[in-house]
Parts: sequence; structure tokens; C-alpha cells
Amino acid sequence: MSAHLLIGAGAGLVSAALFASAAVSAALASFLLYLCPLPLCLAGLGWGRSSILIGGLAATVVMALTLGPAASLVYALTIAAPAAFLVHLLLQARPAAGPEGEKSGALEWYPAGRLVGAAALMAGALAGVMVLLLGPDAESYRASIAEMLPHILKALDPDDSVFKPEMVENLETVLAKALPAAFAVLWLTVMLFNLWLAGYIVAASGRSLRPWPDLHGLEVPNIFVAVFAGALVASFIPGIIGLIATGFAGAMLFAYVLQGLAVIHVYSLGVPFRPLLLAVVYLGILLLGWLAIIVAILGLAEPLLGLRARSARPGSSSNNNDND
Repeated sequence: MSAHLLIGAGAGLVSAALFASAAVSAALASFLLYLCPLPLCLAGLGWGRSSILIGGLAATVVMALTLGPAASLVYALTIAAPAAFLVHLLLQARPAAGPEGEKSGALEWYPAGRLVGAAALMAGALAGVMVLLLGPDAESYRASIAEMLPHILKALDPDDSVFKPEMVENLETVLAKALPAAFAVLWLTVMLFNLWLAGYIVAASGRSLRPWPDLHGLEVPNIFVAVFAGALVASFIPGIIGLIATGFAGAMLFAYVLQGLAVIHVYSLGVPFRPLLLAVVYLGILLLGWLAIIVAILGLAEPLLGLRARSARPGSSSNNNDND
């Protein structure tokens, strides 16, 4: 068996081990789950599509044999298949056109902005699947939330000293509406972070099969403005359709947060105390939800206003090779 297939199989086994460890260890669950896609992404970006396909298949089989078909299906749908598809997109390339349309001999790689858009659609779809699994209609869905919530609160508040009965009812309403968007944003964050980390590692090791993309130039395709607007409007529809649309709206919002962050990175080039400024922005997004909305509005305005082009100045253009 060739080396890249062995590496893929090994990556799949590591990913399956991370997933299984999270399933049996509550203390490590979050941390391990966040890193499950990383071995597969490393194999795909460093050794090719066949490597990540073998890894995903090996991990799925191991999951089926150890944790059962249900866990194996969850792993395949949420980790293995999305990671393989996104790596496939990242490794796509076509001959770049010259100034007069002729082939220049260079390669044009799949843009990072389109990858973010594709991942956002996948996040919305997975959130929709989660909603339908919890309940095929709004009543069943809310009943499932009401059944799960006491167990969650019991783990957080064993003495029932914090969450009073009237608070629980309000939490059920909020959680039922916000869960699809929260799931979509969390999944999208985890998958894109692992792709970024894997790309950074293989680039540093010299194994990367494609050049490091210019993240300062990240551009979500303009069609996603209409997708986001449609999902946002549909999220106000009562019932299961509104819940599914909420997942898509949350994923699209996060995609534009990333585009807004790219604008901020470009504008901050050459600014004194830039690392501190960026740290404040990122911490603000984590701690203050409303700041993420402002950054998303900045990202939505970018195609119309051309903010990054306006910021171009000697020594601080978006073509600068600083992709932090």
C-alpha cells in the first residue's frame, strides 16, 4: 500500500480515537471534538484527496465497530464527509488567464471566500438535519428541547440554586429558537479552524499541495447576500421551516463576520499596536455578541463600498503577505 494511503488510514484512526474519547469522557469532550477533523485535514492537504478519503472511510468503519452505527453515521455526516469535500474544493485549480485571456502557465486555486460560502451552506444543512432529528414538526422539536434541558441544567446547577422554574421556561423558548443557529456557527467555526490549522501546519512543513491563500482578500461570493437575506426573512416563519432557516441565517452571518474580519485586518496593516487592536476585536466578538453583528455588517458592506481597495496604500495593501 502506498505511503499516502497508509497516512490517510492512520489519520482516520486518530480522528476516530478523538471522537470516541470525547464520547466516553465528558471532561475532554469539547476539546477532543473540536480537533476531530484535524488529522483528516492534515492528510488531505498534505497527501491528497485519496488520503483523506481513505482516512474518512477507515474512521467511519472503526466508529461503527466500536460505538455502533448511529455514532458512525453522525461522524460521517458531521466530520468525515464535510472535511473530505472541503479539502477537495481547496485542492481544485485551473490555469490562470493572462491579461488578454491567454493561459499564463500559472494556476488559479479555489478561492478561500468560496470555500467559506460552501462551508456555510453545509453548516446550515447540518443544522436543518439536527432540527428534523429532534422533531419532524415544531411541537415535537420543542418537546425534545424541553426533555433535554433539565439534564443540561442539572449538570450545570446540581443544587437547583441558580435556575428557577420560571427561568427554565424562558430558557426553553430561547434555546429552541437559537439552537439551529448556534449549532451551525459552532460547526462552521470548528471545521474552518481545523482547515486553517491543517493548512498552516502543512505549509510550514513544506508538504502543502497548494499555496497558502491570501486571507486578507477573502471574498464571499455576492450571491450569498441574497441567500443570507432569504434565510433571515424565512427565519421569522413559524414552525419547522423557520427553525431550519435560522440555521442557514446563522451560518451566513458567521461567513460575513469572517469577511468583516478580513476588512479589519487590511485596515489595521501598519497601525501601531496592531496585535493588541486585533486581540481586542476578537475578544469582543467572543464576549459581546453584538460586536459580531457589527463586524458582519462591515463584511456585507465590503462588496458595495470596496473598503479594502480604498484602504490600499504603500506598504499596507491587501496584497501584503501578512495573513494572520
